Amino acid sequence: MEKISYTGGSMVGWVNASWPLAKLTISSEHIFLSTFGKYEFTPEQVISIEPYGAIPLLASGIRINHNRPDYPRQVVFWCVGGRKKVLASFEKFGFLPQGIASQRPSGFAFRWSAILAFLVIWNALFLFGMSSHNGPHDGPGPFELIALISAFVFSTAVQKSPVLQNLILRDGHHIGEIKQVLRLLQLVTGILFLGFSIVYFLGR
Repeated sequence: MEKISYTGGSMVGWVNASWPLAKLTISSEHIFLSTFGKYEFTPEQVISIEPYGAIPLLASGIRINHNRPDYPRQVVFWCVGGRKKVLASFEKFGFLPQGIASQRPSGFAFRWSAILAFLVIWNALFLFGMSSHNGPHDGPGPFELIALISAFVFSTAVQKSPVLQNLILRDGHHIGEIKQVLRLLQLVTGILFLGFSIVYFLGR
């Protein structure tokens, strides 16, 4: 099966990834987008493919309009150097959209109560940490480390646990809609936790 790949950026849901953090692969049977996660589409799952953005080099992309309820509505691949060649590749390699638009749940995937609870706990831990510092130049303390590791564990566990998913997702929404946000949260909090841990234990 013939296929072609392009390296660029992406915007999946709320998460933007710049070049070269995304790879788009096109064949007659599938589209694969690899970025913060992997996204696969068959012709029956793609309604249309259209240009997106109007700033050459900065915001020139293609949007994949799809009917997969387990993916975010917004799926964009940012092209490098121009999108005409990428758009032409769909026809050249025989990928022809055949999808039919379907009803999607409206609104935000997260429950607002879940977001509020997360922010309250997160801020409380950091405030406790700040109040326990002896001076303005103190490094991170145990409360900051607890906040970071808790966010990392939560963003990891919620991707696997149906119980947690029922707690944070609104009715009709799917965990796949927010996976890219959770993976970004994993990455950021994981890196910060490692960095803060080194500073904390070396400074003791």
